[in-house]
Amino acid sequence: MTCCAKAILAAVSISLLPLMVYGAQTHEVFFQGTDHRLDVYRINGEEPGPTLMIMGGIQGDEPGGYLAADLYADMSLKRGNLIVVPRANLYSIMMNKRAPNGDMNRKFAEAQPFDPDSEVVKKIKEFMDEADYFLNLHDGSGFYHPDYIDHMRNPKRFGQCIITDTDRYLAPGGETYDLQGMSERVIAQVNTAIHEKGYHFHYNNHRTSATDSIHKEQRKSATYYMLTKLHKPAFASETSKSIRDFRDRVVFQTMVVNAFMKEFGIVPAQPSIYIEPPKMEYALISLNNGPPIAVRDQEQLVINQGDTVRVTDIKSNYKRGVVADIKRYGNINDTGRELAITESTTIEIRKDMFPCGQVFVEVMPPARNTWLIVEANGVCYALEPEESLSVEKGSVLVIKELIYRGSTNHGFVVNFKGFVSNWTDNTGEDRGYEIHTGRLLGRYAEPAGAGTDRYRISAMRHNTPVVNFYVDLKASRP
Repeated sequence: MTCCAKAILAAVSISLLPLMVYGAQTHEVFFQGTDHRLDVYRINGEEPGPTLMIMGGIQGDEPGGYLAADLYADMSLKRGNLIVVPRANLYSIMMNKRAPNGDMNRKFAEAQPFDPDSEVVKKIKEFMDEADYFLNLHDGSGFYHPDYIDHMRNPKRFGQCIITDTDRYLAPGGETYDLQGMSERVIAQVNTAIHEKGYHFHYNNHRTSATDSIHKEQRKSATYYMLTKLHKPAFASETSKSIRDFRDRVVFQTMVVNAFMKEFGIVPAQPSIYIEPPKMEYALISLNNGPPIAVRDQEQLVINQGDTVRVTDIKSNYKRGVVADIKRYGNINDTGRELAITESTTIEIRKDMFPCGQVFVEVMPPARNTWLIVEANGVCYALEPEESLSVEKGSVLVIKELIYRGSTNHGFVVNFKGFVSNWTDNTGEDRGYEIHTGRLLGRYAEPAGAGTDRYRISAMRHNTPVVNFYVDLKASRP
């Protein structure tokens, strides 16, 4: 091979390597618009170093894990890199159940056909392949202790421990990983900051490959896959579900993550640990593909039967893990989905498993015994819903009254679109005013045949039209 050919081959090989931009942060979304959405965050340090993958939420009833992982998605690093997957199993988190589709942490050995988790697991494996180290964050039962103390503290419990699949691992390339030594250094650092000795962490070797292991099911887990298939160090951190306040568990998990980062030589620039209660400010909701309107927490949205509803965005004090669930319609994550609503329902806004807001959707029944009384040039007409009154342009109209389902005690605002009754205090209520049809705002007109403009009169509740009537303005006769 010539020197020139070698140079060309070297250039091609370099171009195929993944581009590392030091100090950069990226966010990728996979399976968007589904209940299995997967958000992945890459944080590259200002200086090169190893890559740690942090994962939480593979089992959805473990908020200590996924809320702790979420804190690292915004972190800046001085040295090294992070791959953060805060919510490996979004559907499980929203259901607040460990395994609604089967335990995702038992699906890394082989993919099962038609399993809704299989594509997520496949994608997670791709990111594991990029990392040098893997840390899976969990909440476990009771308190692990190497000796049997009682039914809550014994070798079969999981809480407050660092788990490995073996003490030492010899990789095919000849590298030997002292998993026990790494874990025990992390535990020593963490325990010095935990004043309650009952909450101290212990080292837990599952001896997963051993024939007499009591944890053979872990051969299908993410850590075992990372260790035995990718031949890289893998750890699980378990805080205890018996610690009732999940915020305490989050703090313990962050202590473990920080200690592992220090162990691996990954240096943070600005760690941040604060868990604010989630609160929705408003949801942007589109009706029938119209422009979105802002609906605040506990407000009511009034629609007609069969109208479509789509939550386009949610404003809250959190950017991640916030979804809309239109109850009895769609699935768990209905953000961005257009759904036809036939019965009154509730849009529940959740941050992970935690409810943080509600919008009440009221479906109005068909408007029987409903009329709009309109006077046109001194003559009164009674219009039924969706009916049009045809008059010449220049006619003077007065909206006399709305009778809704046989009653005038309904609380609707009756609004003639294109007419403003009071420019200094425009409430939208247009009953009782003289409406000169030659002076209407033309942008509200819709074509309704040759030389005819159509204007809409809406009975409004909470800025939502419930019943519509129409006025067709024909060109005046010459």
